[in-house]
Amino acid sequence: MPRPKKVSDFDVLNAALEVLTEKGAGFTLSDVASRVALSRATLIQRFGDRDAILHRMARHEVDTTRAWLAELPVNRGKDNLWRFLVEIVESMGSGEGFSARVAIAALEARDPILRACANERYQLVQAAIAARLTDHQHAEEIAVHLHALIAGATMQWVASDERVPLPTFVLERLETAFKWLPID
Repeated sequence: MPRPKKVSDFDVLNAALEVLTEKGAGFTLSDVASRVALSRATLIQRFGDRDAILHRMARHEVDTTRAWLAELPVNRGKDNLWRFLVEIVESMGSGEGFSARVAIAALEARDPILRACANERYQLVQAAIAARLTDHQHAEEIAVHLHALIAGATMQWVASDERVPLPTFVLERLETAFKWLPID
């Protein structure tokens, strides 16, 4: 009978995310192993290589996003959509550790599995935005553009000298565009 795991896969994935935040995309299995007090060989046995851990992290993020969105009420109308967008933006946190998100985006650009997971996550968010629009004939297109505005504003925040919390920065930009939306 196999020995019980002292460190869960979830703990390993969280540690890998922490290491990615600290060291960037060049982190190693040894870095992760050290963080969770396991041997590199144990990580290889459980996960395979570093890319396999990244793929599991991405899959976990998709599953977490799906579960989180499923828990939220689907109330339609412009005011309810705005509240939902605020919730999405605030869920990103203050921006501390956002460098990991940038490193992950760089990895997603190069790795087809990571890119597919990112696309699936984006599709989930966009569908959730569209679901909160009234029966607008362009709900999907509006959702794609609102999501793109959020994503673009987060990248602007990274490059900005303005050191306000990430949600403040993003919501200021989103609010301006939101006012112009042709929805009720």
